[in-house]
Amino acid sequence: MVTKAALRKEMKQRLASLPPERFHEEGLQAASRIRSLPLWSQYETILFYLSMNLEIDTEPLLETAFLDKKKIFVPKVAGEDLHFFRLYALSGPWHYGAFAIREPQTDKPEDLLKPQDFPALIIVPGVAFTKAGDRMGHGRGFYDRFFESLDKQGLSYSTLGICMEAQIVPEVPTERWDKRMDALCFGGTL
Repeated sequence: MVTKAALRKEMKQRLASLPPERFHEEGLQAASRIRSLPLWSQYETILFYLSMNLEIDTEPLLETAFLDKKKIFVPKVAGEDLHFFRLYALSGPWHYGAFAIREPQTDKPEDLLKPQDFPALIIVPGVAFTKAGDRMGHGRGFYDRFFESLDKQGLSYSTLGICMEAQIVPEVPTERWDKRMDALCFGGTL
């Protein structure tokens, strides 16, 4: 099996070779497909990631969530952890945090994700996925630690990985703490 470092390098090259408009096109397809899933209608609370360079565009799905009146939370990096804050408008307000990723400008305690906001659907990024839902992240473990924290609290949630079709591989190296996605949407297909 290929190493995580080698697979990350391969995926970065593969994604960099795609035309920039492809990321938005596949994001639109994914949003349309996800909106029709029973998983989408099952949850009032949705935790999003905000896409960065070489990731499927999550903005169309975020717009869909606002149209569907979902409670939306987006992450901020704080040290080694992710903290999710409520988002009330597509326009933010935003600032750029760790790794030059767009984050909500708020740090108000009342906007912080709380156990009573669950159950939730968590939209999860990744570098590579298998069709079975195995995921390899960027290697910093933010989502691994976040899922571990939710599991320790006994909170109910489902995970939905979304990615470019080019990010689907036959296998990814996994560790015991790697969580398999409950569902996966790639390139507008499931």
